Amino acid sequence: MVNKSVRILGLDIMRAIAIMMVVFSHVSSIFFDSNHIITNVFELVGLHGVEVFFVLSGFLIGTILLKILSKGGFSIKDMFRFWIRRWFRTLPLYFLILILNITLLYYTLNGFPDKLWQFSVFLQNFCKSHPVFFSEAWSLSIEEYAYIFSPIIIGINYKAFKAKQNSFLLSILFLIVVFTLTKVLYFFEHLNEPLSIIEWDNNLKEVVIYRLDAIYYGFIVAYMHFYYTNWLKDNRYKLFVLGVILLLFNHLRFMIVSMQEGQSFYLEVLFLPINSITICMFLPYLYYLKYSFRLIKNIIYRISIYSYAIYLLHYTFVLGVLNLLCPIKGLNVFQKIVYSVVYIGVTVVLSSLVYNFFEKPMTNLRDHKFFKS
Repeated sequence: MVNKSVRILGLDIMRAIAIMMVVFSHVSSIFFDSNHIITNVFELVGLHGVEVFFVLSGFLIGTILLKILSKGGFSIKDMFRFWIRRWFRTLPLYFLILILNITLLYYTLNGFPDKLWQFSVFLQNFCKSHPVFFSEAWSLSIEEYAYIFSPIIIGINYKAFKAKQNSFLLSILFLIVVFTLTKVLYFFEHLNEPLSIIEWDNNLKEVVIYRLDAIYYGFIVAYMHFYYTNWLKDNRYKLFVLGVILLLFNHLRFMIVSMQEGQSFYLEVLFLPINSITICMFLPYLYYLKYSFRLIKNIIYRISIYSYAIYLLHYTFVLGVLNLLCPIKGLNVFQKIVYSVVYIGVTVVLSSLVYNFFEKPMTNLRDHKFFKS
C-alpha cells in the first residue's frame, strides 16, 4: 500500500481536481454534440485539467532533479537513473493501454491506425496534430520529451558553470524561451490565415514542440521551493489571490480574442503560458494546505493515485467499449444520466484494478537492486 504519510494533501487535491476536470469534459459529450456551446466550455475545462497535470509534473520532476544536483553533481549515471525511474512510472501502463486501444480499434474497424510505430516513441504529435486514435496520448508525448530534454540541458549547463543552482535555473529559463519562440514562429507562419479555435487546439495546443514550456514552468516553482522555501510559504496567500486575478483576466481575454477573425498573438503565444503561470501561483497555497476530515482526504487520495490510470483508460477505451456495447445515439436524457454514472463507475473500478495489479507493481520494479545500481 502507498504510504500516505509522505504524501502532500494539496498535491493530491490538484491531481484529483485535474482528473475530474478531464473526465467530466468527456461526460459532456454523452449529452451534447461536439460543436455545442456546452461541450466547448467543458473542453476548456478539460484543457485546464491537463494543464494542471503539466505544472504539477514539472514541480515534482524539477524537485527530483534539484535533489540530484544538491548531492554534488549531475553525471551520465544520474541522468540514466532518472530516466529509468521515470519510464518505469509512465511507460508500462501507457503501452498496456495502447495495446488495448489497438485491439479495440482492430475489432471495430478491422484495421490499424496509420503510422502506429510513432506511438511507441511519442512522435505522433511531435511537430504536427495528434491523430484521432488514442487522443489522450498527446499530453504523454509532451511529458516524455520534457523528461528527456531537461536532464540533458541541465547536465550540459552544470558542466559549463559548475554551479548547481545557476545551472538548473539557466537551463529551465533557456528551455522556456526556446519553446515560447516556437509559438511565436507558429503565429507568424499562420499570420494570414483566419483564426480557428479548432486548428489552434489541434495544431498548437496538442503539439510537443509548442507545449514543452508548460511543464518547465512547474520547474520554476520547484526551484523557488527548493531555495526560497520561506518566501514561497510566507507569500502563498498573495500568490493565490494574484493567481485568481490572472485567471479571470486570461479567460476574459480568451473569450474576446476567440470572437475575432484574424490571427491572435495573445491566443497563440501568450494564453497558454499565462495559464501555466496562473496554476503555478495556486501551487504554493495548495502545497501547504492542511485539512483534517479523514473521509474526504481518503477519497482525494484514492482519486489521486488512480489518476494516471483514469486518464489513460477513461475516454478512448472505456467510453469506446461502452459505446460499442450500447450506442449513445438515441438515448433519452434519463438514460444518458444512467449511462454517465455507469461510465464513471466503470472507469474508477477498472482504474483501481489496473493501478493495484499492474501500474503499482511495475512502478515498484524501479527500486529493484539491479536498476538502483
